[in-house]
Amino acid sequence: MIESNHIYMGDCLEWLQLLPQQEIRLILIDPPFFTGQDQVSSGESEIRYKDSWKGGLQAYLDWLIERVSAMRELLLPDGSFVIHLDWHAVHSVKVELDKVFGSGNFQNEIIWYYQTGGATQRRFSRKHDSLLWYTRSNAWKFYPERIRVHRAPKALERAQNQKGARVAADAHDKLPGDVIFIPSLNPMSRERCGYPTQKPLELASLFIESMTDPEEMVADFFCGSGTTAVAAAQLGRKWLASDISPDAVRITRQRLSEAQSSLPLFEKV
Repeated sequence: MIESNHIYMGDCLEWLQLLPQQEIRLILIDPPFFTGQDQVSSGESEIRYKDSWKGGLQAYLDWLIERVSAMRELLLPDGSFVIHLDWHAVHSVKVELDKVFGSGNFQNEIIWYYQTGGATQRRFSRKHDSLLWYTRSNAWKFYPERIRVHRAPKALERAQNQKGARVAADAHDKLPGDVIFIPSLNPMSRERCGYPTQKPLELASLFIESMTDPEEMVADFFCGSGTTAVAAAQLGRKWLASDISPDAVRITRQRLSEAQSSLPLFEKV
């Protein structure tokens, strides 16, 4: 059995090779994006996040897929794997993941649309990330009713109109699509912890709630700011986390120690 609620500092590949196989329900990772740049925090203490790769794209893919292949072996037979990427390498990574998991076990590309960020007049502004969802086999857990989304006012009016669109069982909300809108964290958010690539708790919670049951294991082997582990803990799941960065491990420990406070699980706008 895996010892739950544990943080490991170091290259996750070392730890992955020591963990027992087929015990994790969901692996949700947010690895480097192959931006070619090192990220630096803007807080009081400088935190660096390295994302430059000697050897280019192939070196990055070799590094990532070696670790993902080891992660796959840790999943339960009906477990899920979700990787968070952006335009830099997502298409190249998907080609490799089809080989690791089998193209038939690819379930969704979920688009996280967040609106914020820089605008440009040279191309369409880049306002989304992609999350690729694979399953270990052709059986998996998914509970979309737990993450139903509110209908827009006009869509609600149509759903309630007998002469309009088909009337939903619960007209006020609907099952989720593969494009989700969750605002990225603004500089004044109470969730902000100083880590340069921090993601919202609401985003991690969406996958944890829809793909796992309470007391099941959720793992993040590139934990960064600790968002996945914190969301899992607050939702009553067991968790595992690791990162090669001492800053990431320190921040994750601090956030987990505060997870029992009276702060809300996440902030909605």
